[in-house]
Amino acid sequence: MRLRCAWVYLPMSTLSLLVFAPLTARATELRRSSGPTEIVIYNNDQALVREPYVVSLRHGRNDLSLAGVPLRVDSTSVRLEGDGFRILRQSFDFDLWSGDRVFHRYLGDTIRYRYAGRVFRGRLVGMDGEDLYIERQDSVGVLTMINRRQISELEFPPRFGLATSPSLRWEVEGVKAGDRPATLSYLTSGIEWTAEYTAMLEPGEKEVELTGWASIVNRTGRSFDAAKVSLVAGELHRAGETPGRGATAEEAPPQAPSAGAQDLFAYHLYPLAGTIDLRYLETTQIPIVGPIRVPARRTYVYDAARDGSHVRVRLELGNEKSRGLGVPLPEGRVRVYERDPSGARTLVGEDALPHTAAGEEIRILSGIAFDLVGDRTRVSHTRVSRNVTEDAYRITIRNRGQKAATVTVVETLYGNWEIPAKSLEYRKKNADTIEFDLDVPAGRSAVMTYTARFTY
Repeated sequence: MRLRCAWVYLPMSTLSLLVFAPLTARATELRRSSGPTEIVIYNNDQALVREPYVVSLRHGRNDLSLAGVPLRVDSTSVRLEGDGFRILRQSFDFDLWSGDRVFHRYLGDTIRYRYAGRVFRGRLVGMDGEDLYIERQDSVGVLTMINRRQISELEFPPRFGLATSPSLRWEVEGVKAGDRPATLSYLTSGIEWTAEYTAMLEPGEKEVELTGWASIVNRTGRSFDAAKVSLVAGELHRAGETPGRGATAEEAPPQAPSAGAQDLFAYHLYPLAGTIDLRYLETTQIPIVGPIRVPARRTYVYDAARDGSHVRVRLELGNEKSRGLGVPLPEGRVRVYERDPSGARTLVGEDALPHTAAGEEIRILSGIAFDLVGDRTRVSHTRVSRNVTEDAYRITIRNRGQKAATVTVVETLYGNWEIPAKSLEYRKKNADTIEFDLDVPAGRSAVMTYTARFTY
């Protein structure tokens, strides 16, 4: 089927690429100038785009247009800036055309169409799915129903502008005629980035090789070629959102992160080296951290209130410069690998890493220990007085493995409390949490006890 408008025949299959300009003075198209597109990508599905253009102006009033902007552009953020002109009005055309919309727009109009090798003229009076209802001019009072896929050519009156990609339009006042450089900037959703980390345990489990990648996904509706990209790590507040209250979850050439990370207001900015092609509906990965060797240690944590009988395995890294790192790490997923007896790299854990400032401890939950089992029992409950009670607890850790382990036992208390009796020393983590370090020999069990006194 072919479509004709303003007396121009075009294949119907090209409908998604057509732009039918209105029958007014043609707007001047912005021309891309030399220089890369600059894109600043945030964590919260938002990016700031800056593009250089050249504007050809006449003295006085000018109409400018630009097709092919992202469909998900925030039109209220669009700014066209430069010397030698003043913006009088700007608009965003996002009423995109499709095959159905073409016919709906021209209901009631006279069209010409080719059917079975003959050309007919008639008024389009209705549409139902693929069927068109036409009052033919050569058959007065006759309503013809035709499947639109059987029509080989169509001619519509040149009345509506047909846009098949989002377009920006401006009315500007030029100070004087000539070419002027301009910068177009706008915010768009549909492009975001996340961090992905790999922690490779070295033999002996005393160090890990840490590598971080930025994964950028482009769903904006257009591609960006040879763009200079910067990534912003941090939680940017937007109008209408409630600020978060903190973290909710516990082969390329090497790139040192400390050289790239820069402060930006209360966030961190990571300018990526060179230029990058960000294709529409494509995920692009760029190295941003390491590879770098960092001291590490395996720890075990038993929190009966949270995990029942399970003992969690954690990998702890120090994010200090003295330990080889000391850089801000954007939140993202971290995967831990270790080589199995055959030498193959094998996944041994995965966790979500929150935004981690330089100097903060990195704790990666690897999984549940197979050979360690915990048991917690309240052995007594005593009412000392009307507003004082005492609870005695026994915690047992069984080690069925061939290596000794030190397990951090986490206990959560409540109200006003004190510990009058204990078999091990404890650390007070906060007002409601204490920790004990229990050494468990290989193939044996270890027991600790304590008594908590609560005052109401």
